Amino acid sequence: MSKYLIINADGYGFTYGINRGIEEAVERGVVSSISVNANFPAVEELPAFVQRYPHISVGVHLNPVVGRPLCDPTEVPTLVNSSGEFHYKDFTRRLMRGLLNPEEMRRELVRQIQHVRDLGAQVSHLDSHQNQHLHPPFFKLFVQLVLEQAVGRMRTHAHFVLAESSTPRRDALRFYARHPYRILTHSLARYEMWLARRQGVRMADRLMSTTHTGDKAILPHWLQLLRNVPEGWSEVFCHPAYPDDALRQWATYVDQRRAEISVLTSAETREEIARCGITLKSFNDL
Repeated sequence: MSKYLIINADGYGFTYGINRGIEEAVERGVVSSISVNANFPAVEELPAFVQRYPHISVGVHLNPVVGRPLCDPTEVPTLVNSSGEFHYKDFTRRLMRGLLNPEEMRRELVRQIQHVRDLGAQVSHLDSHQNQHLHPPFFKLFVQLVLEQAVGRMRTHAHFVLAESSTPRRDALRFYARHPYRILTHSLARYEMWLARRQGVRMADRLMSTTHTGDKAILPHWLQLLRNVPEGWSEVFCHPAYPDDALRQWATYVDQRRAEISVLTSAETREEIARCGITLKSFNDL
């Protein structure tokens, strides 16, 4: 088998600084796919992006968490606070306690998918802000949307733990020994991916991730991740961006994103992809 890798940049449309970072990582780098936040003003730049880069797959980064809904707040009252904004840091608690109306969630998320389509993109896949769809109360609706909205593909969460390690199996055991609760969360994610596949959803074989992002060692870790890509289909997500005030308002992972631009546009990264026999793919190819 060959080695296929989707490098997906999350958060296009979240801020203008993110848009700039992603566009640079596409134009001069190795990003082959993006996921779009549909409910922020910077999404207005998506039509021009789609025109310039028709080979890049465009997914929707479903977001009932931060910012304002696309629906009128009166249409989704349980999803918003008194200011008409999503509950942000209180979202997970409210979701798990059953305080968010599922039909309101569906209404808003369908609106987000349709908005991306209205902006000229052929939606290739779904994922979500902060991976909130992995919580069981959200997951069933998420899979329904993948199928009902004729998207057919989603990000996998069959994790390849510590993918940037030179000894991944041994370090995975150490990781789980230090973080035993992750055995449960990763097992749940694998089970959810099995359920989604049974319903006909397409996804990569595994999700690879680097735990060292934005520090001085980021390039070596990415290069080691590339050396660990196995045969079959893999996905890795990234967050290249030029930090701006809007990003600082809504995120904690901010300044490190500039370093990701350097890695994703590095000649060393491209050379390592070629040396390892990896073919870059998009969700359109799944």
